[in-house]
Amino acid sequence: MDSMVKIPLFLLLLCLPGLHASAQKITVKGKITDASTGEPVMYATIAVKGTSTGTNSNFDGLFQLILLKKTDSLTVSSIGYRSYSLPLTSDMEQTYAVRLVPVSTTLTEVRISPKGYINPAWAIMTQVMLHKDQNDPGKLSSYQYQSYNRIELDASHLSPTLLKKTYIDKALSIADRMKITDADHMPVLPLFLSETVSDYFYQSQPEAKREDIKRTKTNGIGFEDGTLLAQLTGSTFQQYNFYKNFVSAAGKDFTSPLTDNWKSWYNYELDNRDAVIDGKNCYQISFRPKRSQDLAFTGVMWIAKENYALYQIKTTIEPSVNLNFIHKIAIQQQMDGSNVQAPWLPGKTRILVEVNQLSSNSSGLLAKLYTVNKNVLLNKTYVKDFFKEPVSIADDAQKKDDYFWDANRPDSLTLAEKSVYNLIDTVRNIPTVKNYLMVADLLINGYYRAGNLSLGPLLNTYSYNDIEGNRLRLGFKTNSGFDKKWILGGYIAYGTKDLDVKYGASVDYILSRKAWTEAGVSFSHDLNQVALLSDNYLYQRNNLFAAFTHFGRITRRKVFNQDLFSTYIKRDLFRGFTEKVTYFNWSLDPFFPFLFNEPRSGVSSSLLVVSELQFESRWSPGAQPFLSETFNRPVTLKTNVTSPVFTFRYTLGLKNMLGGDVNYHKFSFNITQTLKMGGLGRGKYSFSMGYIPSTVPFPLLENHLGNQTFIYNPNAFNLMRFFEFASDKYASLNYNQHFEGFLLNSIPVIKNFKWRLVGTANILYGSLSQANQTVMNNSGATGLRGLGAVPYLEAGYGVENIFKFLRVDFIHRLTYRDNYNSINGYPHNFGIKISAQIRL
Repeated sequence: MDSMVKIPLFLLLLCLPGLHASAQKITVKGKITDASTGEPVMYATIAVKGTSTGTNSNFDGLFQLILLKKTDSLTVSSIGYRSYSLPLTSDMEQTYAVRLVPVSTTLTEVRISPKGYINPAWAIMTQVMLHKDQNDPGKLSSYQYQSYNRIELDASHLSPTLLKKTYIDKALSIADRMKITDADHMPVLPLFLSETVSDYFYQSQPEAKREDIKRTKTNGIGFEDGTLLAQLTGSTFQQYNFYKNFVSAAGKDFTSPLTDNWKSWYNYELDNRDAVIDGKNCYQISFRPKRSQDLAFTGVMWIAKENYALYQIKTTIEPSVNLNFIHKIAIQQQMDGSNVQAPWLPGKTRILVEVNQLSSNSSGLLAKLYTVNKNVLLNKTYVKDFFKEPVSIADDAQKKDDYFWDANRPDSLTLAEKSVYNLIDTVRNIPTVKNYLMVADLLINGYYRAGNLSLGPLLNTYSYNDIEGNRLRLGFKTNSGFDKKWILGGYIAYGTKDLDVKYGASVDYILSRKAWTEAGVSFSHDLNQVALLSDNYLYQRNNLFAAFTHFGRITRRKVFNQDLFSTYIKRDLFRGFTEKVTYFNWSLDPFFPFLFNEPRSGVSSSLLVVSELQFESRWSPGAQPFLSETFNRPVTLKTNVTSPVFTFRYTLGLKNMLGGDVNYHKFSFNITQTLKMGGLGRGKYSFSMGYIPSTVPFPLLENHLGNQTFIYNPNAFNLMRFFEFASDKYASLNYNQHFEGFLLNSIPVIKNFKWRLVGTANILYGSLSQANQTVMNNSGATGLRGLGAVPYLEAGYGVENIFKFLRVDFIHRLTYRDNYNSINGYPHNFGIKISAQIRL
């Protein structure tokens, strides 16, 4: 009888749905990452095959799925990845780390739609455009938030040659044990890891930014200054606003999928009309560029139904894009959608940059950036001087405090991530890594670092010309390892033909780093050229052109021996504004016929002594100064590359001061600016004007910078001969246009080379007073003349990115085509110039 009762009770318990579900409920959770990079895969699908049971991973790759009955496996899938079957156990709670292997996706897919088909994504995109202004965070009057930034840089895809090196085994084995590997399960070598917590403030009218760095933790190979890196990796440089028509990345302007001209740039598909992201109902729309090599994105975005605002985006810059050295850039962003009544700011941003191997014997690089913003406050009014200091660093910013990081880090680091700090110290001492950093520094800065000394510049080591013959030069400067305030430099050179020793020395001292202040003194005994005495603001920046001016027949450039003494003091008066005062005393002892009426004796002399005081004011409103404890030069980057740079100079000639022969005044002004032009690339202009109201010997006039080398110089008149035109009143405009992939990306076959068009134009108006014309005619300035009413004009076109670094320019001289002189003959009215450059 008892057993008869027990059976119905047992059956009844099985039929109670609540008890049955509780007894059988299985919880499966975990994290889904990219097997190649280790980065989380957001919005991956985790489902029971053949059923509607499933879920999606969140922005950080995390998921949790509750199963009401046992199943053998789950299917994990995501666009751009190989699907994975995840085997399950019988445990009630199961946790997994799933690594999805990326697969290449085609960008040339063609979908054939029936006649009259209306793309449903277009209706949604139209609404997005109509709501664009009200959803754009750039329209806010101000905002602020606390920001956490983490950046990691790894060496990946190590070549077989590197893997065979015995001294690299130790670091690789440690990385392998920590499971720091790529998609092929090959270990990667961490090079740099940084974490920063800061408070970020922004105001639109007038535009101003401020960042207060509260704490930073840094370890890296070849990086010495944690405070500097904290500023470079802080929130200021991690801003991406897809509501803008163009998004800047890697120094390029990529067309946003939310651009006003969205129909012209992208193909869109509505993948899911009822997607749910963190409880928000969204439209899921995929997009890809119409031309695969255009500077554009490929990806998926989720548009909130409530306000047609971008809530989440997952986008990549594919290898097919016309971009050098970078294999892929991936950007994932989720907005902070807590405030429906105002534009949403980015809540989480993840950026991945994969850099290709530069050679078969090198390694690639993998950069991973992660940003989380919280405590958002909108439309606050700030006091007048709040943005006076754009960056501040807390006194204890570099304090070691694990409790602080545990409390302020938005996610916990994995065991591998925690071990990266220690592993970097091991990698730092690998000879190959040291050599890689040394070569990189040599190529970028032109100096070879040997302990506390940096030898160079490399380009100036050897040259050959008709006066010196073989010129050998050895130079050096001290670096921050020698001293953090004193910088010493010097060089010695010798010509095998003139048998003369040239030399120079300099001493600089940093008085203050906060409001950068430095002073220095230098002396040199060397050759110089009148043709290079131009007051050209950009000349000294072109190291390749400067090196080649020591080659060839330099006698026609009016060469002279020069003893040059100078001393200066320079200070940043306020953000972006620098004042510099310099005293020069130099002599001109010419190799060419030159007569000057020496004022003290009243007789003609071939030796000219110049004593002058120069005042220079430079204002760069888009510049961001950085505080540094180790760098021996001011570190300034432009947070807004389109902001102009203004420079004004006044030079006063001082007769009878330390032997000076001439009193005179010189005024000059320059504006330089980069222009973002969307699909047309970027342009850059330099406008200069100057006035010399005094009567001076011709070497003190503005001798406009020509170019008779085969090297293209963007800051010179490339078909003007050296020492061809001089002025005491002038205005010039120099323009360069980089078209990126415009036009050439659309030409079959040609587009595969990833060449890029360039265009150039130079125009110069100038004149000479009668007094200076007379002095010039009487002092031996053979071949030199002033410009007439017609301006000098040249224009050109060319192709860059040939083999990723060569540029060829074809230039036409449009005026003064028959300007004969006895030194250089007739000008070349067409020329081909080449140059080498590294551009992404």
